[in-house]
Amino acid sequence: MKKNFLIRWMMISIIASFAFIWPKIGAAQDAATYFHKGTEHLREGKLDEALTALTQAINLKPDYAAAYNNRGLTYYEKDMSDTRSRDDYLMAIQLDPTNEEAKNNLGIFYFKQGDYTNAKIYYTAALPSTQAQEKPYHADVYNNLGVIYAKEGMGINAKDAYDNAIRITTSKNLDYTNAYYNRGNLYYEQKKYDKALADYTVTIDYYQAAKDIDYDYSDAYYNRGLCYFNKNQYDQAIIEYQNAINIKPDFIWAHYSKGYVHFLKGQYSQALTEFQQVLNLPNDFRAKEGAHSYAQLGMGLVYHKQGNYEQSLEKVKASCSLGNASACNTLRDLGQL
Repeated sequence: MKKNFLIRWMMISIIASFAFIWPKIGAAQDAATYFHKGTEHLREGKLDEALTALTQAINLKPDYAAAYNNRGLTYYEKDMSDTRSRDDYLMAIQLDPTNEEAKNNLGIFYFKQGDYTNAKIYYTAALPSTQAQEKPYHADVYNNLGVIYAKEGMGINAKDAYDNAIRITTSKNLDYTNAYYNRGNLYYEQKKYDKALADYTVTIDYYQAAKDIDYDYSDAYYNRGLCYFNKNQYDQAIIEYQNAINIKPDFIWAHYSKGYVHFLKGQYSQALTEFQQVLNLPNDFRAKEGAHSYAQLGMGLVYHKQGNYEQSLEKVKASCSLGNASACNTLRDLGQL
């Protein structure tokens, strides 16, 4: 009798224990379901649905660090200045101090706000202690760090960061990293034009081959044109500027730069065509890019070369009225100002 009673008591205890545990397991499973739904909505760009699902996951599981991170991403996608994204990243890190994704995302948030000090702190914190622990996304972390170092004038640190991003891209067999383009910009500023050309070419080759990626890489062509211009290879510079225009027809500086090279080559009708194209672009582009005054001055120079001094003076005055210091200095030298 005693033995049977003990067995019966043990069974009741086990059943009672399961009855106590099941609600917790069920809530965790529901939280995971909402998390995966919210994450999928985020990938699809359904941001309101993502917020609803991820918030439900957090309500069911308040210590769900990954859900806080992804909800932070959702807030960020809706509005890069929304401080709720920052708060969610911080909560994710508080719940999981090893969460490198949240640290990287927080770095991105601060970077977009222009807070480079905090951005650098969290980017650095997102990096592993050894190369053996590196993951593919660390290439982006290094690239972002490089951008900050470049903005701070720390060229050596920037290059090291870009080199690490490219190293990870190669070792992890990734397709591409923006570190190539950004390192190209660094080389250009250092007047290392051949090295800059090589990195811009990697960028162009990648996006030309990636037919399924809709990305405006006209800047890479334009910057490659600037490199050729500085190497006095004017014909190649014109080709690159035109390549940029083919991708982005309203690329106002590409039109201007192409016109200027035509001017230097004595091809005045082509120069006028490009300068006029700058003036024909919508006002918002002129205001944003600030090229209108340069196009007016360029036309003035062309007309002067052609002996049309009256029209030349008119264009130089128009350029000066738009704030072009070179045009105003020219007018002073002529006694017209």
